[in-house]
Amino acid sequence: MRHFTMTAALIAASLSAAPVLADDDVTTLRVGNWLPEHHLIPMGILKPWAEAIEAETDGTLRFEIMSSALGPPPAQFDLLLDQAFDVGYGVSGHNPGRFTMTQVMDLPFMSPDPWSGSAAAWQTYERWGHEYGEHDGAHVAGLFVHSTPNINMASGRIEAIDDLEGVTIRVGGDVTGRIMRALGASPVQLPPTEAQTAMARGVADGITFPSESIDFFGITPEIETITRIPGGLYTDTFWIAFNEDSWNALSDEHRAAVDKHSGMAIALLAGWAWNNGDMLGEEKLAEGGVEFISLPEEEVAIARERLQPLEEEWLEAAGERGFDGARIIDYARAMVAHYDAHKPVNVRPE
Repeated sequence: MRHFTMTAALIAASLSAAPVLADDDVTTLRVGNWLPEHHLIPMGILKPWAEAIEAETDGTLRFEIMSSALGPPPAQFDLLLDQAFDVGYGVSGHNPGRFTMTQVMDLPFMSPDPWSGSAAAWQTYERWGHEYGEHDGAHVAGLFVHSTPNINMASGRIEAIDDLEGVTIRVGGDVTGRIMRALGASPVQLPPTEAQTAMARGVADGITFPSESIDFFGITPEIETITRIPGGLYTDTFWIAFNEDSWNALSDEHRAAVDKHSGMAIALLAGWAWNNGDMLGEEKLAEGGVEFISLPEEEVAIARERLQPLEEEWLEAAGERGFDGARIIDYARAMVAHYDAHKPVNVRPE
């Protein structure tokens, strides 16, 4: 979908995203946005990131977050490459097979919380990402993952893995769909904006989503039970990137300011945003009388066993591309343990 339609090309040309000079001292960059402006990502991650850079540069570098989408979520990286905007973001899993190596944190049970998952995603990418070649034409400023998802049911209860047999579950990406299928469910991939309608009409019996997203997309009234999966069943890896030409057109001072507030700073912002969003979402769900269930450890062990082939396939794909996949996964897991938000630190040694 590199050059997906002539219309997109015309839009890109008409909205030429080379940095806009408001005057001799100010550079303004357009930021592509496909979510509502009050969503957690633009409001809790993109906006404070942009504001920090604007403050760092005394307002000489500014960001204009667009209020409407120029294309669907899977088109965002191509729109960025075509310079429809200067800066964009997207979900790696929306383009199956394109960002396979970057998606190491999408594998089952890799991310127990959004802090450690986002930190590990960035640290791992910073070490090997330049070798992947998956974002050629762009300068990646940061990666992050969402918070731990739950299995949210409009009817029925998931107390054991076998309870998923024959159940239709809405998923958002390719890896998530494979996970649900391996656990016995029938996945249906839909954008988040269609999730509430799908649940209300019975197109989906349940949905894999963090608590924040259940509340934001108005699905809370449809939910009866929520099953938490200890250890984090999966995550989606998001990218934030500059068009390479837009990046190269910035001054050294502006690039330094962006670097200062990107990378791990974006991971930190994402961790706070998703955690706070989940707290609000769970309050709303509790007010609605939703029952929370925690999958027992013996059932989690069954899930881990069934999902092991996904990791083996990723390792095989890494090997075919000339990478030591085991080394990458081991490093990612080490970073998760290093940044684990639940790790006790104020404990005296025995």
